[in-house]
Amino acid sequence: MVAFSSACAHGSLQRDVTSVDELLRLRIGPIAPPRSEFGAAVESDTINHLLTQPLTAESAVRIALISHPALRATYAELGIARADVVQAALIANPALSLERFTTGRFQEFGIAQSFIDLLSQPMRRRLAEAQLASARLRVADEVFRRVAEVRSSLIEAVSAGQVSDIAERARAAAAASASAATAIHAAGNLLELDLVSERAAASEFQAGAIHARGESQESREQLVRALGVSTTGAALVLPDRLPELPATDPTLDSLVALASASRLDLAAALQDVNAAGKAVGLTSRFRLLPDATLSFAGEGEDGGPYKSGAGFSIPLPLFDRGQARMLRAQSELRVAIARQEALALSVRADVRAAHALLTSARARFEEYRTSVVPLRRRVTEETQLQYNAMAVSVFGLLQARQGELSAGQGYIEAMSDYWKARIQLERAVGRSLP
Repeated sequence: MVAFSSACAHGSLQRDVTSVDELLRLRIGPIAPPRSEFGAAVESDTINHLLTQPLTAESAVRIALISHPALRATYAELGIARADVVQAALIANPALSLERFTTGRFQEFGIAQSFIDLLSQPMRRRLAEAQLASARLRVADEVFRRVAEVRSSLIEAVSAGQVSDIAERARAAAAASASAATAIHAAGNLLELDLVSERAAASEFQAGAIHARGESQESREQLVRALGVSTTGAALVLPDRLPELPATDPTLDSLVALASASRLDLAAALQDVNAAGKAVGLTSRFRLLPDATLSFAGEGEDGGPYKSGAGFSIPLPLFDRGQARMLRAQSELRVAIARQEALALSVRADVRAAHALLTSARARFEEYRTSVVPLRRRVTEETQLQYNAMAVSVFGLLQARQGELSAGQGYIEAMSDYWKARIQLERAVGRSLP
């Protein structure tokens, strides 16, 4: 029976993990690996193979789901909730007492069993199962949030790499301008003020390139932390550029309705209300009789007749009538209801705020794409023509090029802000957007 109970508990725990994975598949697509199918060697080979390829959102999430210790700890929390269900299904052990007195060899024995434990077992099990359902939802919600963190870290690392490349090109252009200014000043054709200004600009672009390079390195290490792998940020293979924006974004009304149906923490809060209601019912049912036992006892002397009989014991509810237990259960129910209502309001506000941020990020990106970048490119082209006609100096051409590079950097940052805002909106909605 012990082996059978252990096997049933293990099988039920595996079903809990499968249930969580199914909740994730409905929200992040078919990228969550079936965790029970991976041995340690297979997991290691899979991670090593994925790390040799340019990381995508899908492969980064898959690596984190397989390897991150914090995610394994999150999944392990299911075992705690499952243990409560197993414990609730068990009956308390009977108590056996034996006494022997040497003088006269008088003997007594007794066995007692709580029958309130037997009567409350179905309700206790239903309560534990409701709490387990809430635990499944919370575990899935925590995994979903970590998935969003991985995707956001990947976006940040890719965009920081692009910005660093542009900052390096701007630094090179400023350095070239300063070198040209030095040569022209040596020939006596440039004022000292203009030379100092060019050198100051070159130093500022140098500092900007150093800062961008540091930001890129830091974002790579943040990505390593989000992935949960034992490698360095420099060893990661990242895409060359961010993905293009989708043609359209979902409407606000559809997102609010989607969030109400998809948010796992909201579903968990509702399940908490259900569990608290079951706890109130259990406490109310047995508030006057929290414990009682049936017993059978006997006594006698060696060689003499034994006397035996059945009995029972119950606490008399003269002073403690379960008022405190009932007050606690009812208060916990009110707390659960209030938290669920507060979270429902917060969910709608989160969606509206995230959608506003996404709309603003798209508008900013479109301004760079349709206006700022083309105009800066046109300025560079016109300046090139003027330079070819000897109407402007090389400094004017280099400054135009620097302005174009700065516009390109703003373009990348606007694109990055859009994708991070979209991931934030997905977290507010509770599932990936099409």
